[in-house]
Amino acid sequence: MTVGAGMDKIGAIDAWATLVTPEGATQWPPEFVHIFKRYKVDRRMLEGMTLETMLAEMDEADVEIAVFSAFGYRDLHVLSNDAVGEIVKKHPDRFLGAGTVDPRRRPMDVAREIERMVKDLGIRIVRLEPYAYGGDDYTGLPPNDKHYWPVYLKCAELGVPVAIQVGHTGPLLPSECGRPIYLDEVALAFPELVIFGCHLGQPWHDEMMTLAWKHPNVYVETSARPAKFWPPEFLDFVKGWGQDKVIWATDYPLVSFKRAREDVDALGLPLPVKRKLLRENFLRALRLAR
Repeated sequence: MTVGAGMDKIGAIDAWATLVTPEGATQWPPEFVHIFKRYKVDRRMLEGMTLETMLAEMDEADVEIAVFSAFGYRDLHVLSNDAVGEIVKKHPDRFLGAGTVDPRRRPMDVAREIERMVKDLGIRIVRLEPYAYGGDDYTGLPPNDKHYWPVYLKCAELGVPVAIQVGHTGPLLPSECGRPIYLDEVALAFPELVIFGCHLGQPWHDEMMTLAWKHPNVYVETSARPAKFWPPEFLDFVKGWGQDKVIWATDYPLVSFKRAREDVDALGLPLPVKRKLLRENFLRALRLAR
């Protein structure tokens, strides 16, 4: 495994990554292309890549494991749950699977799909995108809505974390449903459920940080937010009072493994804190021994 100059070899775990294949790249609707251009990765997201490219880039950045994530929006599927399951079974030492469901479906159908993902496909995390579940292009479905309750019940029963997008949406889709404070009710109702608040929660990151501090099973996850741009108060959280509650992620290929690792290295974190951020907090949250 290649480790860049000045990079501590930690065996980082990336909690959110997706393989955008050339076929999947044709699926993006216009409201997503907007954010790809802002991140200056529109060519990559719209042309796709191979699994071999992804693995090589993980090796270059000392990423031992990535959460290989399904992604769909309405009737479009950039990467399906079944495709995730197939790749994870072929590369169990490099990937953990994250699948997704639409909570607006009939409750028993939602529960059965989660059970299928976990027991048949080997998926370890269920990912939810509240902005995608509204009835139109300008309202979403906040995660304390009753439609999510079957998801939380089944995930708590199976010991599977729920990873929920929080904060503003990069795509031209609604943000209000991403207010982290909605997760307070969820964590109170389902204290056994492990919850990742993904994408940091900006501009409401103070809400997300406070919830992670308050609830034992709630974590802040940093996908799509390179450390170079973390707000000062969040950096204080990572270094101090929240150092056990932050989980590193990239949202690859939106943010490259190399860039995200180099940004963390540039923070000058003490090695024990850096190990928590890049690896140990994730393992503890999923109750994995490595």
